Amino acid sequence: KQWYQRRSTGNTNYFTKFNLRMNVLFVFSLLCLYCCNCQLVVNSALPTKESYFELYETSLKHYTAQNYHLTEYYTEHAIADKRFRDVMLVKCHKRCSSSSSAEESNHMYFLSLVSTEKCTKKCMRKIFGEPLQLPLWVIKDFKNRKPYSFLQFSYYKTERLAAALEAAQVHLKYNTDSEMMQKNVKYYTSVVGEERALPHEQPDSTELFRIGMKKYTAKEYAASTGYFNSTLDLYVKEISRCKTLCETGFDQYAGRKVPDLEDTSTFYEQFVKLYHTVMECRYKCVYKYDKLLESSFADDYLPQLLNYLQFSAFQGGDGKFAAQVARAYLYIKPGDQTMTKNLNIFLDALDTAPADLTYLHEFADQNSLDMEVLAAIVGKKEMRKRLKDKQEFVLGDMGLVSELKPNRQVLWSNSY
Repeated sequence: KQWYQRRSTGNTNYFTKFNLRMNVLFVFSLLCLYCCNCQLVVNSALPTKESYFELYETSLKHYTAQNYHLTEYYTEHAIADKRFRDVMLVKCHKRCSSSSSAEESNHMYFLSLVSTEKCTKKCMRKIFGEPLQLPLWVIKDFKNRKPYSFLQFSYYKTERLAAALEAAQVHLKYNTDSEMMQKNVKYYTSVVGEERALPHEQPDSTELFRIGMKKYTAKEYAASTGYFNSTLDLYVKEISRCKTLCETGFDQYAGRKVPDLEDTSTFYEQFVKLYHTVMECRYKCVYKYDKLLESSFADDYLPQLLNYLQFSAFQGGDGKFAAQVARAYLYIKPGDQTMTKNLNIFLDALDTAPADLTYLHEFADQNSLDMEVLAAIVGKKEMRKRLKDKQEFVLGDMGLVSELKPNRQVLWSNSY
């Protein structure tokens, strides 16, 4: 009423202010409505509250109903959620391990072990709540990468053959005896070609190694040095993450049983049996790399990587780094005459000897200690046989734990 009276009397200033207020209110209302709609879209597209168990069960229902687009959607998110939980598990364990110190005393060692495990569980509960109670078939499916079998067929039905090849290769890597998947990989490869196929769970370091080899062959030594050096950093982090996942966990098998402490076995026998399982897993983390690269350079992955890195660094004009890498190589493989000569050449050209790459020395020491412990359990004869045969191991959960906050929606990102 006041607005009408003032407008009729020619008070245009009030009308202008009122108009401005109405416009602001209208824009604000639109923004609220837009944000609400966006939130609805985000919530419907990204099922952040569902665990990988629930997402996987939903994907299987859609697969049975031959709804392949939704099968892809829920299977991809199930795999992403599983990988995200593994990433956070490693981060929690790393944080808790750094806050506890292991002593020489057996009692102090177990105290540190228990404290770290309790801290890790507490950290995971803050993020995910209580552990999932998983049926045995779900645990086996994710361990054997069975979701990729459903995923590759869904990609095929929706005519995404390049993605189908990637998923089929991942499944085949864990199920090498599958004749059906061998035929599928062969078919997909004939259609889309080998160059377009990068398995989703391929370790980042091996892919960078391949790129580095291409630069090395082209005598682009500065570029190859960068790629080989990045490969080395990722390799050490991948092995560390793999070993951590061998030792700890969060989600549980619903039908698990607590070990019977009233049986006739001693504490020592039970401890050795459990520790044997852990050490076998840690052993596979390192030696599975020897068969990842389909080339004559696949054997002894780390020494070969250091060999190419020291030569590339020298050819690229970085004699100091070349000397450091050559010394790390000799720490792993002492007595190598060719590398000893190289190191002497590098050092002669320098005024002072560079510092050692201590993180590589510590990494090599840890691997050697794992070997000694496993040899003490299975026997030195068995270990010599394994090293001679160069047993071929399949890939584990080897994605890189990024220093950034992991994003569970980034499914195939190499930042993992």
